[in-house]
Amino acid sequence: MGDSPDAHSKENLEAKEPSPEQSAKEKPVGKTKEGKEKKGKEDKDDKGRTSIGLGLGGIGGQAKAAPRFAPTYRLEPKNPLRKERLEIIIKAEMDKNYNEEYTFHPKHSLLMAAQVSEDIKTRIKALNFDRYRYIVLITVGEFLMQGLYSLANFLWDAEKDGYVNYTIETPKFFAVCTVFYIYFD
Repeated sequence: MGDSPDAHSKENLEAKEPSPEQSAKEKPVGKTKEGKEKKGKEDKDDKGRTSIGLGLGGIGGQAKAAPRFAPTYRLEPKNPLRKERLEIIIKAEMDKNYNEEYTFHPKHSLLMAAQVSEDIKTRIKALNFDRYRYIVLITVGEFLMQGLYSLANFLWDAEKDGYVNYTIETPKFFAVCTVFYIYFD
């Protein structure tokens, strides 16, 4: 009668959770893909290296991986982005692909725009500007007596983020390439 409901729930939890010694004894020896039995806590990774897992305080969990980058507390990039270099790359790729020989076709233009945007992004990334992310947007359309208006709205740092725009217009089609570069801490 003097027992509280809390005391019963604590006892039930302790009874349901096996101790680390019990769980280690009760684990059956498993077989790997090759049909060989595992012995102890030795594991082989996909490169054939052997690692021995040590439990932390009786818990069979593994330690957390170290962070990939340590904080540098640096506010400016080591290799800052130069807008002129972006403009040269965009102009070269767009002029190479969207010239007088190009004819607009909806399905073909979609695939070509995707390929050109990947080429531009790859060439920009090869310049190794420090701490920037890129968004390459290509719009291709056919002139058939219609108009087009487009708007992009962002919340960004006006000093470090920006965009470069390049347009090709012919009597039959138009192609607009916009590259947004966003500073990433």
